[in-house]
Amino acid sequence: MTPPILRTRARATAVALVASVILVGAALAAEHARDNVVTAAELRHADPELEALLPTSLGGIALTVESQAGTDLSTRSAPFDTFLEGLGKGRADFTLASAYARGGDLKAEVGAWRVDGADTAMLLPGFKDVMQASSTTPLTIVEQTIAGRDVIRIGDPGQLTRGPLYVMVRGETLLFVQTPEPSLAEEAMSKLPQ
Repeated sequence: MTPPILRTRARATAVALVASVILVGAALAAEHARDNVVTAAELRHADPELEALLPTSLGGIALTVESQAGTDLSTRSAPFDTFLEGLGKGRADFTLASAYARGGDLKAEVGAWRVDGADTAMLLPGFKDVMQASSTTPLTIVEQTIAGRDVIRIGDPGQLTRGPLYVMVRGETLLFVQTPEPSLAEEAMSKLPQ
């Protein structure tokens, strides 16, 4: 039987790929909300060190934290693969982690992309390109400060299904928060490492 994460990934479109790769847990949350059953075998923990960067609660709700190796992603996306190629890397160099609320009772997800050995200066420009290439409409991209941290906000309200995406770079890792609620963005950013 195909694990739920792989079934979910196989259904993703280009834009959904970026969202699901960033936040693997959002897709799992929807799957588990329907099934209302989660086993330890269904959870992924390919990169515990990356998982440790993410908060375990948000808005007073406990989060499930998972990670996955790039080689285990079944979803394919030309923009995503181009992003990695632009860094001189491949899926074997990539891991992701996500923190999400099961049952979909929180309008926020937190995630991290790590590209082992990537040039830090190239991560954010490459990521902005992959987001725009995955969207059929132009996305607003602006710099702003949240919780005392300089971040890039991708998308105005209504441009992305799950709300604006707030991104910052830490070494060879991109850290994300996606939410339509500014207070959750503020709380999540304050819980991420500087």
